[in-house]
Parts: sequence; structure tokens; C-alpha cells
Amino acid sequence: MKDLFKRVFSKNTATPIFVGFGVFSIVTFIVFPGLMASNMMLNILSGILGLFTIIFVYYYINMDKFVDKMMNIEPGETELDYINPDELKPKKKKNPKQFDGIDSPVKFVKTRKNKTSSNIV
Repeated sequence: MKDLFKRVFSKNTATPIFVGFGVFSIVTFIVFPGLMASNMMLNILSGILGLFTIIFVYYYINMDKFVDKMMNIEPGETELDYINPDELKPKKKKNPKQFDGIDSPVKFVKTRKNKTSSNIV
């Protein structure tokens, strides 16, 4: 339960939610009423604030592209670090002509000769 609580309320999860609520409240309670006011100076300031809010959201969304290039992944943090190394090696194909109990790197050589009919008249 404690681990679940930490994952749900981690910084990576909570930050986009708070940014979304903050942008929504700025636009709803400051920008739109300022644009609807009869004062021209208030209209201009509200428009500038709305523009800065849009620019902030754009750079906040694209921030992951810049951060991923600078971030180094330490060993033990990818799923490939936990895979058994034997599973990553290519498996040998089994020769269906060999018996099950025989494992040999030598290819199967056919030793029988084809039957020829000696009863030619």
C-alpha cells in the first residue's frame, strides 16, 4: 500500500496534474474575464498572460524531448538488464534426422545407398 501511494503521488505523476489545473484556473479566472472587460489595458495584459501560458504549456509538453537526451540510464534500470543472458543467445536448430539423445556439432551424413533394381530384363 505504501509503495502504491508513493507511485501514485510521485513527482512524475503529480506535476502534470497540478500544471493542468493551474493552467485551467489561469485561463478560466484571469485571461477570459480580462479579455471580456471594457478596459483596453486589462485586455492587453490578459492577452499577454494568455500567450505566456500557452508558451509555457508548449515548452512543458516538449520538455521531455530535451531531458531524455541529457539523461543517462544507469545499469539495472532497463528491462534488458533483468533478462537471463542464456535467453539472449541464439538457440541451435535441431536436426530432425538425428536421434533425440545425440548432441553433436557434426552434420548428419546419409550413409545408406539408394536401392537400385538389379532385375532389369
